Amino acid sequence: MGHWVVRYQRLAGSGPIIDRINEVIDAEARGQVSTYDASASKTTDWTLDIDGVLGFRPVTVSALFTGLYDTDLPNMPFHTVGTRVFDTRSGILISWDNLFVNKQEGLNRLSEATREILPQTYAPPSRTGVWQFGSEIAPVDANYRYWIPTDGGIELHFADWQFGRGQSWITVPWERVRDLIAPEFQAII
Repeated sequence: MGHWVVRYQRLAGSGPIIDRINEVIDAEARGQVSTYDASASKTTDWTLDIDGVLGFRPVTVSALFTGLYDTDLPNMPFHTVGTRVFDTRSGILISWDNLFVNKQEGLNRLSEATREILPQTYAPPSRTGVWQFGSEIAPVDANYRYWIPTDGGIELHFADWQFGRGQSWITVPWERVRDLIAPEFQAII
């Protein structure tokens, strides 16, 4: 009952590193479809429309997948997001485990920065008082799984419903995490 399309970029050429990166990008594109196709509506028509773009930084290439799953049911459409970040020198995936010299301290910094930056980027609730954050800001992998490196810093993408409806993202400046970046990845800055 559904129709899906995923348009995405891959690295040009071939070779061990390029092929390794493209294999993971292809797997992410298939994974985007598998995630929504398996749980899609069985009673109403649905669509899944996703775009994947590459971003390039010193020593990295990143893939950002964003899109919409939609059907004629309440609380739709649902925004999708997925990311992958690679070391262009080796083709390995870069994660918090190898980007930060201390993963937990890195997640703590991302959590602290999110607590400060998010209310400045997106309007706080209309009621007065301080924004209340719960588990959605906890310094755990699941809350910070979607990211890409940019000129300005680590661009964090949040899943639909993590902080309300729609797609949201913030950029944590490199200065906030520079001292935690592993020596082999300092060039990412």
